[in-house]
Amino acid sequence: MDIIAFIFYYITPYVAVIVFFGGIAYQLYRWSRKPPVAAHLSLYPRPQGHLARFIDAVIDMFTLKGLFKVNKALWLGGFVMHLGLLLILFGHIRAFADFYFLWDLLGWGEEQVHLFSGVAGTIAGILFTIPLFYLLARRWSGPVKWLSKPEDFALLFLLIGIGFTGFHMRLLTTVQVEELHHFFGGLALFNWQVPPASAGDSFIFHFALVQALMIYFPFSKLMHTIGTLFAKMVARS
Repeated sequence: MDIIAFIFYYITPYVAVIVFFGGIAYQLYRWSRKPPVAAHLSLYPRPQGHLARFIDAVIDMFTLKGLFKVNKALWLGGFVMHLGLLLILFGHIRAFADFYFLWDLLGWGEEQVHLFSGVAGTIAGILFTIPLFYLLARRWSGPVKWLSKPEDFALLFLLIGIGFTGFHMRLLTTVQVEELHHFFGGLALFNWQVPPASAGDSFIFHFALVQALMIYFPFSKLMHTIGTLFAKMVARS
């Protein structure tokens, strides 16, 4: 067990980061090498001007307004899940560098910061995790069931696992941010530090699942989060 923990704490994180960024770069290179489509793929009506089309594509990407017109239930589940994910990613910045300037601006002490972090983190986790069960149930019924692949279910279970291990650390332990700073700072500088003991045993499972997601990301349907802007620009070109 100690050897497995050592691998997930100090070896595979570097593999995950290399595969994540290298895989994304490789996919972008592949897309750039694709020959242009002979036919126009524009959707009408479209905004006039490059800037207007770019702004419209960005708004569509963040609001999913195109999906809202087609399937409102799916839009609600997808929008809430993506909103929760965005808040979680923003909140996880504290694992590397805290928002000291913001706490000083608000005049908050350690107790207020801890309370805000607990409430905001729990809300973000709920917004992210609950819609995953809706998306999973949707995959198990109706016409979508016959279009679903094992990859679709595996991805949802992976995200749910990340959500639940995160909930365990959030609700059943009191994670010390300073311990996270030392651990991840040590990884970044190749000066390895002990794992954050305050995060409990669930930390290694949460950390390992996130690494698996990073390795899987560039070669999965999740690349739509990067490719969607390019696709939307093509549709408005």
